[in-house]
This record gives sequence, structure tokens and C-alpha cells, in this order.
Amino acid sequence: MVLGVAGLAIAQEAKRTRPTLHEDLVVPNGAQPDSRTLGSGAGMPAAVRSGDKIIPKPPLSDPDKAPRDEPVLGAGGFAADRQTEMRPDNKTGADSTLHYVSVFNPDVLPFKRMSAMDAVGDDYALRVGRTALFEVPVGGTTDQTKRDYFRASVLIQLVPGKDIALPSVAPDMRILSYETRPKVQLKFEKDGADNFYVRTDESSASGSYRLIFDCDADAGYFAPQLPTGRRYTPRQVATLTPPELRPIMPDPIRKNAQKTLDKLAVDPDMALDVVFNKMVAYFRAFEAKTLPPTSGDIYRDLCDAQAGVCRHRAFAFAITANAIGLPTRYVENEAHAFVEVWFPERGWQRVDLGGAALRMEVTGADDKTLHRPRAEDPFAKPDEYKQNYTQLQGDIAGLTKQQLDDKRKPLDQAPSSGAVGQGLASGSGTVAPTGARGKDSRGLGRATTNADGSFRQDFTIPSSIGVAIYEVYLSSQPDAYYNAALSD
Repeated sequence: MVLGVAGLAIAQEAKRTRPTLHEDLVVPNGAQPDSRTLGSGAGMPAAVRSGDKIIPKPPLSDPDKAPRDEPVLGAGGFAADRQTEMRPDNKTGADSTLHYVSVFNPDVLPFKRMSAMDAVGDDYALRVGRTALFEVPVGGTTDQTKRDYFRASVLIQLVPGKDIALPSVAPDMRILSYETRPKVQLKFEKDGADNFYVRTDESSASGSYRLIFDCDADAGYFAPQLPTGRRYTPRQVATLTPPELRPIMPDPIRKNAQKTLDKLAVDPDMALDVVFNKMVAYFRAFEAKTLPPTSGDIYRDLCDAQAGVCRHRAFAFAITANAIGLPTRYVENEAHAFVEVWFPERGWQRVDLGGAALRMEVTGADDKTLHRPRAEDPFAKPDEYKQNYTQLQGDIAGLTKQQLDDKRKPLDQAPSSGAVGQGLASGSGTVAPTGARGKDSRGLGRATTNADGSFRQDFTIPSSIGVAIYEVYLSSQPDAYYNAALSD
């Protein structure tokens, strides 16, 4: 069979900096995969759809050519360190400038998980209660009705046998596929608080590596809701909590937290929705201000004064929620702290309590989309909570106006990030008999562009197509810059 291939001409805009949307289709002859990369399972698709956006595969760039300010996981330093302990402080005034490093696409800004802690010490220090690591398998497919899809790119400094802290989007994040440059076999793990790690056991593997990976997570985590299957109380939640998730908290601290619960007029046998909304409303109403003279008990000082920024709110909420029987974790990254609460039916839910900062600067978010949950946060939102950086209000640098506008659109005006599919095309190929001007055409399949706008695709010719000379038509869908196009 002989196929005549017609080039696809795409009109270019005047700006030369914009990439070519498509190239003429070139059929590879014996093309081999890049020997410097290593995939897992079926490998990473060239692109996935996230809501109304196409998310390209991250470039598998040379680690030696990485931006000088990109954090290197495993080497220590800003945005690369995992905190193993959090001690509350009395610096409750507004933070100055926060700096956040984007890793994922869509970006969960500012809710990247870097350090999660689920145990409380006698001195109020928060730690990981169950530090043993267990392996996270690689592979699988995404159930688009229940899970959201993400792509990530990080630099890692590997030493054989050393566990390197890896950021995550959610406690149940699954690693679907990965590639590295240079190639190396990796193992993914996490601890009892769902802090993720990556390591290699190859004795020759040492130095800097670029790691890109695709992952997914329970969509409900990003759109917190209370369970609806039956009426629950905090006491019932505590009874139904799996043993490995039950809070680790000394009795004296639990008894001290009872004073806060009494102040809120809640108890373990009240309806869960009443208790939880009262708690969220109280801690979201914290303000960045100076603490009054200390009583010697930092938890009491914060709660009684309703003072503090994100880390104080998350710390005090975690103590209080665990005391009433709701399993709660303190989670932080380099710019923000929030909590995760476990409910029957729902599992872990991300709950933001807000923060206070004069400015936030974001790096690494160029050309990325921002994650949009499938439902709005339904919990109480006092005025003190609404106007802050966690809602991307105020002075946010490093994001374009378009990124901010897209993120802020109500769900009835733009889709959530949940509409995800692998290999969804921005172009497709069709064959038709020569001279038929497209009549009796047969579709061959779809293709997606790479990050630079080029694409390469093998189309399988169905055996039902008779031997003849055919014309190949290539078409592209419209996007923000280009109209739809069809080759001549």
C-alpha cells in the first residue's frame, strides 16, 4: 500500500517565540526509544487532558542544565527538606513574603504535601507516629470518575539505599509511570502519615537525576465533604477509625484541649456537621496579631486569643480535632500549612484554615494550569478567611493573570480538573481515496503535540482498507492561539 502524505499547514501568529503548533507528519523508520530514559508500565502518554486544558508530558531535561534556583530533593535546602518535627511558636504576626515552588501540573498551589505529622508529644511537638516505610507500587489506570490526574517534574540527588523525601498531592497518591534522566530504577515508598519517598538500590547510581512522573489521587480529597451515608457523631467517627489512623496524643494535652471544646460548646455526641463547622469557623477566624502575655501554654495562648497564621491555625485545629475523636494531621510545605481530616466513607479530606502573608512568590509554574477541585469547600468561611493567599487573593507573583482568572472561575463557568484522559488529541489523521476530496474517508487515530508543538505518530492502517493510493488528511483542534485547521 502506498500512502500520499499531504503536509499540514498551520498559520503562525506574528510572535516568533510561540512554538509551531504542528509539523508535517514524519513516519519513523525503526525509531528506538531514548536509551537515557526508563519508563514503567505502558510509559507516559505525550499529553493528558485536565478539564479544558491539555497537559503535556514534562520535558526529560538534562539535570546539569536545570535552573540554578530549582530545589534538589535529597540535597537539602529550601523546598527540598522534609520536616520531621513541628514546634509551635509565638510569632503570630503576618508573614512577610512566602516563596512556593511548583512541582505538579495541574498545580495544587499552595497545597503541595511535603511534611505530614500525625502524633503529638508531651511538649506539643508534632511528629510522625509511625515511621516505618512500605513500598508504593508503580502502575495502574485512572478511574476518571473518582480520581484526578497530575504530572510532576523534580530534581533528585540519589545515593544508593538512601530514601529521598518526595512531595505529593494527596495521601493516597499513586505513581502511574515515571521516567528518569539518566536512567535508573527507582522504588517509591511512604510512611504511616503518607509522606512519600523515592530511592534507588542500584550500587552505581549516584548524583543528580531528573525524575518526571504521572500520578493520580482521590478527587474527593481536594473537594472536602462530610460523610452523607448516615448521621455521624465525633464519637462514632473515633470508633470507626482504623487502628493505624487513630491519633497519638497524651492524656494531659487531650484534657487541655477540652477547654477549647467547652468554649465552642461542642461534645463528641453532637452531630458531626454541627461540631465540624463550629471548629472550622473558629480556627478560620484566627487573625495575624501579637499574642497577649504568655500563660506558659502555647496551645492555650493561640486558642484563647484566636491569633496566628497558617501554621498556628493548623496546629491548634489538629490538637482540638484529635481530642474530640476526629483523626487529623498537620501538613506543611515551604509556604503553607493546612490539615487533613479522616471521615468514614470519605477518607482523608484536605481542609484549609487560611493564612496571613503580605505576598506570595511562585516559581516553576510557567505554562502550567492550576488545579480546580470538583466541588466548592462547603464549610464555614468567616471574613478573616476569605481574603488571603490560600484563596489566591492579594499580592501573588509568578502567576499570569490568565492562570489566576482560570483558577477563580466558578465551577459552573469552567470545568474542574477531573475531566482527564490519556492521549486526548489536539490533532487527528484520516485517509481517503486519492481525488475523492475526502469522500469515503476513514479515521486512523489521534495524536497529541509535545511541549514544543511538534508531534510524531504511527497510525495503524486497518486491514479492511483495500490496496490503493490514498491521501492523508491531518486536522487540528482550536486552542487559545490558533483556529482549527485541515490539511489540503
